[in-house]
Amino acid sequence: MLGRNNPAKTTASANSGANYTYIEAGTNIKGNLESKGSLRLDGRLEGNINIAGNLEVSSGASVAGDHLEVDNLILHGEVRANVTAKGKITITKSGRLFGDVKASALDIENGAVFSGRSEMNATVAHALPAPAVTSKI
Repeated sequence: MLGRNNPAKTTASANSGANYTYIEAGTNIKGNLESKGSLRLDGRLEGNINIAGNLEVSSGASVAGDHLEVDNLILHGEVRANVTAKGKITITKSGRLFGDVKASALDIENGAVFSGRSEMNATVAHALPAPAVTSKI
């Protein structure tokens, strides 16, 4: 079911206060998905995802496509695609990501599976302050 209100908020939705669209377990989607809001996927999606918001892929859920573009990704299930995130990608201990990632931050919990390359966004790296230089004379 799309867009239902779920009283059991996830960590991401509880922290952000954002409205989430939910795709329930047992739902299979073939095709590309675009949204201007956050999404929690409990089913399966075969295609590309472009979301101006957060994506949470629950345990037992899966995404297979060429690419995902999101603000932030919390992965408990499986993703087989290259992922670009404006913010953070979190792969929890039950998560499996097969593909290359570009993000501001990448958090991989002990027990998670990540097979691919990772790259920190250059715009984020340049925005960080330069380390202090001390000289000893």
